[in-house]
Amino acid sequence: MDVKHWISSLFLWLLMLCCLEAKSTNLMGKPGEGYYIEVAIGSPPQVFNVLVDTGSTNFAIAAAPNPNIETFFIASNSSSYVSLDKKVSVLYTQGFWDGELGSDVMYFPSLSEPIVRCDIAAIHSSHNFYMNGSRWQGILGLAYPVIARPDHSVLSWLEALQRIKGTTPASFALKLCGAEGEDDHTGVLQILDKPYETTKVFLTSPIIREWFYELVLFDINVGNESVDLPCQMLNTDKTILDSGTTSLRLPTQVFLKVVKLLNSSINQLNVPMSEDFWLQQKMLCWKDSLDWSKFPNVSLSLMHSDFSYFVLDFPPQSYIRKVTDNSEDEELRNCYKFSIESSNTGTVLGVVVMEGLNVVFNRSNKTVGFSKSDCGPDVDLRGPFLSKI
Repeated sequence: MDVKHWISSLFLWLLMLCCLEAKSTNLMGKPGEGYYIEVAIGSPPQVFNVLVDTGSTNFAIAAAPNPNIETFFIASNSSSYVSLDKKVSVLYTQGFWDGELGSDVMYFPSLSEPIVRCDIAAIHSSHNFYMNGSRWQGILGLAYPVIARPDHSVLSWLEALQRIKGTTPASFALKLCGAEGEDDHTGVLQILDKPYETTKVFLTSPIIREWFYELVLFDINVGNESVDLPCQMLNTDKTILDSGTTSLRLPTQVFLKVVKLLNSSINQLNVPMSEDFWLQQKMLCWKDSLDWSKFPNVSLSLMHSDFSYFVLDFPPQSYIRKVTDNSEDEELRNCYKFSIESSNTGTVLGVVVMEGLNVVFNRSNKTVGFSKSDCGPDVDLRGPFLSKI
């Protein structure tokens, strides 16, 4: 790359970063229950909140009453709604929904983007999908068409936006800020109109398959100790970046090794922790706030190129999350939950991995870029380093 090209690319990345930092908050949510954005659907518009999900593709909205939501889309009230006479369902790790596929116009008031018509899954029934009190009624899938349901012909919002704007593959950025104490968390979703090339501003990892945002995990460290497991095991059967998942989810053998290293580290400092805590079977409460200095950082090494990697270094505040305590005991108001889980569907880099970072999903050059954010946990980025693989 010549100097002029490098300077031009660096300027574009810096411009994008400044815009991302300056953008007003347009994502909200309750800690542990995802980030949502406001959307207006139909004619006249009906307004809802939808979960921002990089781990799916469909746009889906509640279209029938449910005890866990306060409002739902009424298709018959929209003069622009068209039924496509197709059944559709999506199965998640811990829930599912099914309904009917249709088409309607929509726009996001907080985004400077045009009104588009795209396919909408009208949810008629579900199980463990909506979260009681989470304040969102649907989901905005931002992944690739190949995983859309019932098939890849479904026109997602992102693909519809790309068609109407006539741009290169639509890219976007997420800044997830987490929450201060027990308050709502906030963030920013931004659509990027121009492709941005790799510079030293962002550390980038290649998207190795365009379905989910699939990356390659090279290693995991707990403090200075590596899990010392084969790369194939770390990525069994895939590693994806998913804003619709709260925790860092790891294949069972990898998860158990991480827990073992965590136990070994904190036992040396006489920090009382129970097995139930590590297995997410209970939260733990203390009279005083945790002394974070007694807990190690957890580091993820992500592929940067065929022969290099970079490191995302997360503080304990990322993987041990403070939660609301319903206890009447005033002395036990500092309650925490472990946010690393065992998985039988591969490695999932959830919100735990994104908070404290600017994350750019660059669909033009097939990379995901990371840089430090001005909000959220104090995550460190290091590298790139030459790989030993």
